Amino acid sequence: MMIFVWVLIGFGIYYMLKEQRGTGFRSGGQSGPEEVLKQRYATGEIDEETFVRMMKTIKG
Repeated sequence: MMIFVWVLIGFGIYYMLKEQRGTGFRSGGQSGPEEVLKQRYATGEIDEETFVRMMKTIKG
């Protein structure tokens, strides 16, 4: 029975550490605005005119 408790505690610690590592800024799947815009253009979500206009806005 005691081993079961330790296994549960181990899984809990592992899960918390795993979640904590993935929440930082630009870690893993998060991208900056330019990358998101490039991705939207590449997938056809926005046209070239919109891409250029939004890129100018981002760069200031």
